[in-house]
Amino acid sequence: MAGTDPTEVLPMNIKTGCFYVCIANPEDPQAVVIDRHAHDIAVSEIYGQRERGLGALGHYNLLADCYRAAAQEIGEVPSKVQAVTWVAHIERK
Repeated sequence: MAGTDPTEVLPMNIKTGCFYVCIANPEDPQAVVIDRHAHDIAVSEIYGQRERGLGALGHYNLLADCYRAAAQEIGEVPSKVQAVTWVAHIERK
């Protein structure tokens, strides 16, 4: 906000930083946003208000790797796979 490069102030290895990368470079082959919905989609269970452990870097990265693997299998970028599944999940509710 004060002209600082976002990569210097955002936690680049978790949700906020990944969200920035997905906006700045939608074709990035690594960037994927893991939020509560992406988690619930990946584990095939709606957690509601329960803790998901997404603050744990290992857990976050495991889920992100799952989206990367799915994206690679269908020839897409992970951010697009996550975004499409997120929309479908939200509309299903």
